[in-house]
Amino acid sequence: METVSVAIASIGRETLLDTLRSLAAVTRPAGVDLKVLVADDSKSGAATKLVTAHPIKSLDVTCLAVASGNISTARNALLNAADGGWLIFVDDDEWVEPDWLVKLFDCQKEFNADVVIGPVKPVYPDNTPDWLRRANPLYTDWGHRGKRLYTGRGGNTLVRVDFVRALKLRFDEAYGRTGGEDTIFFAQAAERGARIFATDDAIAREHVPQERLSMNFILSRAVRAGQSYGQMRLARHPDPLWHMVFALGALAKCGVAGSLALSFRLFDKARSFRMRQKLSLNMGKLRAVFGRPLAELYKKPD
Repeated sequence: METVSVAIASIGRETLLDTLRSLAAVTRPAGVDLKVLVADDSKSGAATKLVTAHPIKSLDVTCLAVASGNISTARNALLNAADGGWLIFVDDDEWVEPDWLVKLFDCQKEFNADVVIGPVKPVYPDNTPDWLRRANPLYTDWGHRGKRLYTGRGGNTLVRVDFVRALKLRFDEAYGRTGGEDTIFFAQAAERGARIFATDDAIAREHVPQERLSMNFILSRAVRAGQSYGQMRLARHPDPLWHMVFALGALAKCGVAGSLALSFRLFDKARSFRMRQKLSLNMGKLRAVFGRPLAELYKKPD
């Protein structure tokens, strides 16, 4: 029997219950024992109280008291607690399709992957403007099934535990409130030989709260993503000349994206906004070149 641990860092959002209910309903491949680990990162034990108050039959859930206010610390606690060969990171605002687990392992076996990254599709509030739905600004397309990747993220992601432990990989706590810790973690794994692949059929969906639809949040998140990516690439290439080429490339992309954003604004608001996101992403890369600090992305738990 192969033990698979689903790892969830949570501060006790109500959406955690949707996550757990969807996990209870998944089809389990033959010989797989599914366990759920919840790293309770709230000061008040909110996630533990939520799980205790709403037990779900047929789902083995263990809560870990972390209370750090740092998602890297919470994810490292989940790595420590996993007692099987595989761990799957799922966020506490996500829920998964019934065939999700089967599809993740189908991809893993086909490509002998150490890490498999599935899509997380946003579910927007009913009052979301049509143009914003078409822009779909909170969706990141990691690619088709079998696409080789060299970084990753911490949601809807299958990880071979033995590989991580053999290399003593950890999430960097310096990025635990800013974001980018998962980008760095999986980039380090890839550098050390991890076979990371995307799949487009192991589907998770996520709730999008109203406050995340603000232009400021979406564009700030794009800046942060670009900066995290830039820091990762710059760390791998210490040559100052390479840094200059990287900066010039980002600057050129800023110019193109800015021009297209203005042009599309006249007849396609959705495409214009996507170009604004690309502009913000490349501004983030420039922030990395100039060593600007990352803003805190995650709220401290109660």
